[in-house]
Amino acid sequence: MTDRMLTAAQGEEIGTRLLEGMGTPRASAEVVARSLVSANLCGHDSHGLLRLPWYAEFLTDGRADAAAEPVVERTSGASAVVDGRHGWGQLAGRLAVRTAAELARQHGVSVVTAHSCNHIGRLGEYAEDLAAQGLVSILWCNADPSVAPFGGRQRLLGTDPFAAGIPSGERPPLIVDFATAAVAEGKLRIERAAGRQVAPGLIQDADGRPSTDPEDFYSGGSLLPFGGHKGFGLAVLVELLGGALSGNHVGFLPQYRWGNGLVLLALAPGRLIDPDSFAAEITEASDVLRGSPPAEGVERVLLPGDVERATRERRLRDGFPMLDTLWDRLVELGDRLGVRLPA
Repeated sequence: MTDRMLTAAQGEEIGTRLLEGMGTPRASAEVVARSLVSANLCGHDSHGLLRLPWYAEFLTDGRADAAAEPVVERTSGASAVVDGRHGWGQLAGRLAVRTAAELARQHGVSVVTAHSCNHIGRLGEYAEDLAAQGLVSILWCNADPSVAPFGGRQRLLGTDPFAAGIPSGERPPLIVDFATAAVAEGKLRIERAAGRQVAPGLIQDADGRPSTDPEDFYSGGSLLPFGGHKGFGLAVLVELLGGALSGNHVGFLPQYRWGNGLVLLALAPGRLIDPDSFAAEITEASDVLRGSPPAEGVERVLLPGDVERATRERRLRDGFPMLDTLWDRLVELGDRLGVRLPA
C-alpha cells in the first residue's frame, strides 16, 4: 500500500479548506488544521488529518457545532473554567493554554478545566506551548469509552491521555504525552486502513479474548490499559478527574454526553526557586540522561519528546506520509462538502 507525501503547507491548506466546507470560520479552521498537521509532523498521524472525516461525523450526529467559539465561563483566583460550546476541541485547548499561562504568570500556579469539547487533539502540543513560555505543565483529559478495565471486557474508560512538559533551559523541553490505553484508537485506525494486524496485548474482542485484528475492536471489542493494573490505575485517575473535575462527566456514567474533559495545571518555577538554578539543573539532568551508556543494540538514550522533535525536523524537510486509503477518504469528504482537493 503506497503513501502520498504532503508538505506542512499543503496539509494545512487542505485541512483549512475542508473545515471551512464544514462551516468553520477561516480563522478557526486555520487553528484546527495547524494543530492536526502539527501532529502529522511529529509522527502522530493518529491525531492528524485523518481525523477530519470523523469530525464531519460529529456534525452529522449533532455532536459538534462547526462555528462555535469557546469562552472562559468563569475565573476564580488562579483557576478558570472554559466552555468549549461543543465546537472543535483544539480551539478550547488553545484558549485553556492561554488562560492557564496568564493565570500562572499572575499567581505562580494555575488550574484550568475545559468541558463540552470535541476531540481536543494531541495533548503534547499544549505542553510544548507552555514549556516554550517557561512554564511547567501537567494535563489530562477523559474521552468516549473504548478501554476495558483491567480484568474486564466492557468499554468503560476512554483512551484518557496524560501529558506533562518541563522547560529545560538551553536544551529542548521534556514533553511526556501518552494514552493510558495500550494504544491510541487513532493508531488502531491507521493499522486497520492499512490492512495490518497489531501487536499482542493491545486489544481484545467483544468476549474479552486477546486479539491482534483491529476489526475485533471495531466490532464491539475494547482496547486494553497499558502496563496492566498500574496503567489501569493511572487511567482511572485521568478518567475520574478529567470527567468529574472538568464538569464534562465521567465517560461511563449516564450524565456523560461525549467528548473530552480537560484539566490543565501550569506552574511558574520562578515562584518556588531561582529560575536560572531550575533551568540549569534540568539541563544538567537532561544531559546526564541523554549521555548515559546505551544498552546493547541501542544507539543512544532518548528523553521524552526527542523522537517527536527529530521526526518533525525530517517531515518539515521531506513532507509527511498519508496512506492512499486515508487520502481517498479526505477526497470523498471534499466531494461531499464541495471542496475539490488536488489529485
